Amino acid sequence: MNRIFYIIEGKILAYSLAKKLLLLGNQVYYVSKNNENLEILDGLKVNFPALELVKQDPTDIKWIENLDLNKKVEALIIISEDDALNFVVSWLLREYYEDIKIISLVNATENETIFKGINVETLVPISWMQKLIESSLIHEDITDFFNPYVEKLSILELTILEDDKAVNKKLKELNIPQNSIIGVLIREDGDIMVPQGETTIYKGDRLIVLALKEQVNEVKETLKSR
Repeated sequence: MNRIFYIIEGKILAYSLAKKLLLLGNQVYYVSKNNENLEILDGLKVNFPALELVKQDPTDIKWIENLDLNKKVEALIIISEDDALNFVVSWLLREYYEDIKIISLVNATENETIFKGINVETLVPISWMQKLIESSLIHEDITDFFNPYVEKLSILELTILEDDKAVNKKLKELNIPQNSIIGVLIREDGDIMVPQGETTIYKGDRLIVLALKEQVNEVKETLKSR
């Protein structure tokens, strides 16, 4: 077991970030009061026993007081779509834990200053989900979370064309290398999803793939032109 991360709230982004942290050998606690959110993350437990799901209101003072944030806890990451909730949780955590690293998603850039005012690192959406995930993983201020593992990984963006091997196939039909995952699928109409085994890949889809650097060519050969 490597290090411990808490991910608080969030849906698809929480799923993708948890998957990447778990793939890197970390232990992840996902905290949410929302059953729907917990069900989304529950799909990861089959392959990643190091994931713990916690049904809990993250603004509950008693829960915050009793958190066991030992030296192995690297960061608390709050990534709901509600900046007000993210700020309240960040503020409460900072009140009780001065030294722990807290990272929060800030959905509206004009709110970033108030988060930084309480010593919280911020993630601000750029243009689309892949960029947000990538920045959360390799931002220069937090790369020490993942070393030496991050140096072994590549994040690929592949656009599927009409004659590519993956076109019109379900994800489960593709022989993707074992240590590689398709974390995000972006449709031509801008719809973003975390693909499952039954998800069909169509012409024009953009795939965001996390792979070991030595497997990049194999991934491309599996998904791209015949």
